[in-house]
Amino acid sequence: MIRYIACVILLLLPRVVQGEISVRIFARSKPLTVVFTPSRGEYMLFTSPKDSMRVAVNEPVVFTRYNDQVILKMKTGASVASDSFILRPLGENALFTLRATGKNDAVKTLNGSLKVSSYPGSLLVINIVEIEDYLPGVVKAEAGSRGPVEYFRAQAVVARTYAYRNTDRHMLDGFNLCDDTHCQVYPGIIPETNLIDACLSTAGKVLADRDSILIVSAFHANCGGQTAASSDVWVSAHPYLIQLSDPYCTSSPSARWVRIFQVSMWNEFLRSKGIFADGSAPVITSPQQEAKRSKYMMIADKSVSYEEIRVGFSLRSSFFTVTTAADSVIIKGRGYGHGVGLCQDGARVMASRGKSFSEITGFYYRGTTVLNVENARKPVMP
Repeated sequence: MIRYIACVILLLLPRVVQGEISVRIFARSKPLTVVFTPSRGEYMLFTSPKDSMRVAVNEPVVFTRYNDQVILKMKTGASVASDSFILRPLGENALFTLRATGKNDAVKTLNGSLKVSSYPGSLLVINIVEIEDYLPGVVKAEAGSRGPVEYFRAQAVVARTYAYRNTDRHMLDGFNLCDDTHCQVYPGIIPETNLIDACLSTAGKVLADRDSILIVSAFHANCGGQTAASSDVWVSAHPYLIQLSDPYCTSSPSARWVRIFQVSMWNEFLRSKGIFADGSAPVITSPQQEAKRSKYMMIADKSVSYEEIRVGFSLRSSFFTVTTAADSVIIKGRGYGHGVGLCQDGARVMASRGKSFSEITGFYYRGTTVLNVENARKPVMP
């Protein structure tokens, strides 16, 4: 009976819909004014369901939020106010640039369509783009642009899996994903052919669990020789995000690090966690050994999570030992990032040693398989 119910639930899970995604641009800076300029091909600007006009190459269009509306201004002097505007390309290879005035954001080169509307306190700028055009920029932002091809293929599959699994992440806000670290960093269209080819050669490939459900494709810079289980870092546990030994990343510069600071800072941290500390910090020998990650440290018969210490002192990871010497606290750490899922430094080494992208993902996400996206299912989000 239980197996029957499980099968019914799997059949009811939504299938993945391929195609376009909507990405909020300048999600972090939330600009009040943006400038749209076609750099290749013409665009059709829709000012209402019935009214439209052509925008030529190199013709800037300025959008500004004012009194809960969007004011459009063109070089010709034309000015229109509306709740929202839509720009659609008139050719397949059209590109445009987007600049946020008064902000430090880099100018983005984008393709696809653009919707600009008013949003509380800012403009809501949404790029509607094919997911395969979106991915190369994400891979560059998250993984760099130099390395073995199989490393970038692995990153492409990881990024594609994330995008398809999280298309409902900002559903209530009116778009799928944002262009910031809250989702995946998206700098726009990029020129690097090696990254574009890596994405094209894995087009449609995603990672799924034994039930063909898209996985949580977490990754980080360096695990320090041992990845972390998702349940030790976040609330949720996943059978493919477990603690495992990684022999590939330990020679990286990010594999080991040291922080030394005054005992007074350590005492202040202990007080903030409700642990008494007088003029000198208790002698600490971290129970976390070099070969194994731990979730909690015992100090004066009280537990403090390694993650709390990491955040409190802005450490590179929560994989470390703590000792004291005279008036100093010494933290010797390993790795960079949360440690869950794919280790980028390790994946790069695996690729350099001839491992395929599917071997790399299979190593870090145990028990998963590479599927064509049309054969995968999305989980039901809470």
